Amino acid sequence: MIRFIRCIFAAILFSASVGYADADSIVIGTSSGYAPYVSINTEGVYEGFDIDVSNELSAKLGKKCVVKDLGSMPSLLLALKQGKVDVVIWAVSITHERLEQMEMIHYQGEKIVSFPMVFWKQVPKGVKTFSDLSQDKFPGKTVCVEAGTCQEDTLKEYPEIKLKYVDKISDALMEIKYGKSLATSIDPSLLPSLMAKHKELKVVYFDLPSNLHFLGNGICVDKKNQQLANQIRIAVEELKASGKIVQLEKKWNLSG
Repeated sequence: MIRFIRCIFAAILFSASVGYADADSIVIGTSSGYAPYVSINTEGVYEGFDIDVSNELSAKLGKKCVVKDLGSMPSLLLALKQGKVDVVIWAVSITHERLEQMEMIHYQGEKIVSFPMVFWKQVPKGVKTFSDLSQDKFPGKTVCVEAGTCQEDTLKEYPEIKLKYVDKISDALMEIKYGKSLATSIDPSLLPSLMAKHKELKVVYFDLPSNLHFLGNGICVDKKNQQLANQIRIAVEELKASGKIVQLEKKWNLSG
């Protein structure tokens, strides 16, 4: 109970502090519950790779880092569009479609040409492609996915798959564990930590068509804010050149 209260109190503090943001601050939209990128520790403090990147980036820009936890991808992108946050840093995959909607500055991750589908204990016989998850082959079975993610964008390309939306990865794992859903899609970078915690997870990688390739993770900036986008590009390149990004990847077990 004490831990729960601490987390709520921390979230309120972060949210309230945004209202006092000024020219000397940069408001960064993100969401907890996404370890090792963003989570809340037992002391009620935000931590993770993206939190460290946010702090390093803010220091490079000479600004105070103000984190705003918005809970989901749709909320984050809406806040960015409405100017309620300056940037979004939440392991957001760079895609061709997103590049048309906003500025995305690459800061971490490699190009992804195949995507993992996750099952509980065993992979159904004959499942090798996205189309193999169709309602024709598995009547009444769903594939769960987080709304607003690249995983959703990918799966929506296959209308033969019946999707079920969840708010958190933990919800998706419960879905497949108890047989409510056939499978779920998960960001590849999260797999090592999740598989270490859940030995029952089985993974199959499906090839992606070229238009759905992911180009690493990017810091999101509204296209109307080109000055900030250019400043962030310079700052990120400096962080890469100094080895800081690689150092943080090792710290949070994202390298290798």
